[in-house]
Amino acid sequence: MTETIRYKLTSVILLLQACTAIHAQEAAAPNWVNKVQKAIAAVTTYDKNDEMLKSGTAFFITADGQAIADYALFNGAYSAIVTDQSGQKSKVERILGADDTYALVKFKVNAKKVTPVARAKNNPSREALVFALKQTTGKISKCPSATVSETKMINDDIPFYTLSFAIDDTYLGAPLFNSSGEWIGTIQPSMGLNGYALGAEFIDQLSIRAITTKVNNMALDNIHIAKGLPGSAEESLVYLYIKSQTMSNDEYLDMLNLFIDTYPDNAEGYSRRSTLLIDLQRFDEADNDLQSFLKLSDDKAFANSRIADIIYTKLLYQPTPEYDKWNYDLAVDYIDKALAERPDFIEHKLLKAQILMSSKDYAGALSIFDDINAGEQRSAATLYAASLAHDGLGDTIDIQIELLDSAIATFPTPMPAEAASYVLRRGQLYNIAGRYREAVTDYNQYCFLSNNKVSDIFYYDRSQLELKARMYQQALDDIEKAISMAPNTKQYYIDKCALLLRVNMIDECIQTAQQVLVMDADNVDAYRIMGYAQVQKGDTEAGRKNLEHAVQLGDALAKEIIDRYLK
Repeated sequence: MTETIRYKLTSVILLLQACTAIHAQEAAAPNWVNKVQKAIAAVTTYDKNDEMLKSGTAFFITADGQAIADYALFNGAYSAIVTDQSGQKSKVERILGADDTYALVKFKVNAKKVTPVARAKNNPSREALVFALKQTTGKISKCPSATVSETKMINDDIPFYTLSFAIDDTYLGAPLFNSSGEWIGTIQPSMGLNGYALGAEFIDQLSIRAITTKVNNMALDNIHIAKGLPGSAEESLVYLYIKSQTMSNDEYLDMLNLFIDTYPDNAEGYSRRSTLLIDLQRFDEADNDLQSFLKLSDDKAFANSRIADIIYTKLLYQPTPEYDKWNYDLAVDYIDKALAERPDFIEHKLLKAQILMSSKDYAGALSIFDDINAGEQRSAATLYAASLAHDGLGDTIDIQIELLDSAIATFPTPMPAEAASYVLRRGQLYNIAGRYREAVTDYNQYCFLSNNKVSDIFYYDRSQLELKARMYQQALDDIEKAISMAPNTKQYYIDKCALLLRVNMIDECIQTAQQVLVMDADNVDAYRIMGYAQVQKGDTEAGRKNLEHAVQLGDALAKEIIDRYLK
C-alpha cells in the first residue's frame, strides 16, 4: 500500500468517525426533558453603557433563585437579566462565586421562586448515558446524548467526566443530566472528539471567600455586579473588613445592609454600619444601629466601651457637622457603664482618660493616669499621658520632665525605636525650660532612634535649639540639611542669613540673601539682613539702598538700623 493511498484511507476513516460521533450526539429527548426545561433559562449580560454584552444559557440550582452559567458571559458585565421558560425576566442581583479556571459563575436573581434542577445523589458509572440541555424556545424533541468514557477526580472530591462526544461551545456552562433527569455536572470546552463536564459537586466550592487566591479575586473583580457574602457570619465579617479597604462607601454600605439582612441577630454588623453612617453624616441612623448593637451584644461591657469609642472618635475627628445627641459627657456615661462591669480593665480606664483629656477635663484624666501609674499596669504610655495632663493643667515643666524621665526609664538599653517620641517630647520640654543643650542631646537621640529618617522641619527645629545653645557650627550644618531637603522654603534661607551674620560670615550672608531675592523679589527680611551685612562690611552705600528698600516695604526694623548706624 503506497503512502498516498494510506493517507487517503486514514482521512476517510477519521471523517467517518467524526460523522459517526456527530450523528451519535442527537437522540430523542427523554420524557423528563419538558419538566427539567423549566430550570433552564436565558441570560443576557450588559456593559456599563447598558449595551448587550453576551447571551447564553443559565440554569437554576435552588428554588430561591441561585443559578449557574458560563463565566465568559459575565466577564466585564455591569448588569444581567435572566429570562425563564415562561418568559419571566429577573435581574441578577448578586454574584455568589466565580471561577476563571473552570469558567463558571454562580449568581442569584431577584425572583421569589423558581424551578431548580434536581441534583443527583450518585455519580454516573462508566458507559452511563448522559444528556446535555441548553436554553431554547419551544419544546425540545432532540438533545445531545453520550456515554461517560472516563471519570477523574479533582482535589479528590470533584469528578471530571470525559464524554463520548464533543459538544459545541453554545453548551458551555449548560447542565448535564443522567438518564433520570438529575443534574450531574456542567459542560466544559471539548477537545477533539471528546466532550467534558465538571461534576455538580464543584458548586459547593464556587463561593465567595474572605481569603482567596489572586486568580479568584480577579475573576470576581472582573464582574461589576454586586457580590454576595461568604457562607458564614464569621467569614463574612472578615470579608467585609478586607473589602472595606477598597470599596466605595456605597458598595460597602450595600454589603453591610446585606450582612444585616442575612444575619439580623449579629451585633457586629450594626456596629460596623454605624461607623460608615457617621462618615456619611447619617447620624440618627448610626445612633439607631448602636442601640441595636448594644441590645444584641452578649458582652455589655465591651458593647458600651465600643459605643463610647465610636462617639469619642466622631467628636474628635469629625467635629462638624455637630450631632446634638452626642457629646463627651455621653461618651463618659457609656464608658462608665463598661467600667461598672469591669472596673479593673485597663483599656476601659485608658479610654475614659482619653475622653476626659479631649474634653479638657485634665484633672479627671490625671486622676486615672495617677491611679494606673501607682500600680503594676504603669507603662511608658501612661507616664507620658500623665505628663500631658499636667501640661493641660498648666503645672510646672519640671514635673512634666520628671514623668517623661520615668517613661523613658522603662525602656531597655539600648533604647528601641518606639522610645523616639518620648525622647523628642522631653527635648521639647527642655527647650521650654531653657535647658537648650539637654534639648539638643534629646533631639540627637531622637534622630538616632529614627534611623536618621527625619524631615527638613526636624533639622530646622534642631538648628534653632543649637543656635540658642550657642552651638553655631551644628546650627549651620542643620539649616543646610533643611535647605537641601526643602530648597524652596524661603524661611530657611532667611534664618541661615541671620546665623551667618551672627558668626561674621558676611559674604556668605549676602550671597544667601541674594538667593532669597531670586525666589522672592520683595522679601523684606532679605533686604534688611543684606543691607545690614553690607553696612558691617563697609559698603555703606549699597547697605543704605537695601535698608531703605526694606523701609519702603514697611519694615520698621530696617528704619531703626538706618537711624542707629547711618545718621
